[in-house]
Amino acid sequence: MGTWGTRNFENDGSQDWVFEMMDNKDGGMVADTLQFTLNKDGVLDISECEDALAAAEVVAALAGKASEDFPEDPLDNLDSLQLLATPALRKLAANVVEKIRTASEMKDVRTEEGQLDSWDGVLADLIKRLGH
Repeated sequence: MGTWGTRNFENDGSQDWVFEMMDNKDGGMVADTLQFTLNKDGVLDISECEDALAAAEVVAALAGKASEDFPEDPLDNLDSLQLLATPALRKLAANVVEKIRTASEMKDVRTEEGQLDSWDGVLADLIKRLGH
């Protein structure tokens, strides 16, 4: 896991996901990733969490509430996706973040590394920025 902090873009996976989405100009990746994560049975693995948190951060950014660590180039070009942060999409994103927050391999790793409180605060902030 290429991780250097507890924020949602302080890892290679989330950054790769958002740049892939922008390179492909595929706003559909956002809802697809969130829906896949919400529907998946069992414990979410690290890479699934990274992708889903990146997608949730995109929704927050589309709602005008980007995180301070959102990659600059994609942030400047989000309107090219022609995707709206509808209330339904914001709710889906918030539900996914809550799922990751309560039962995921990422939560287990953060607990083992003594970073649970910091990481949980980041996720609580994301849910707040999503409006839920």
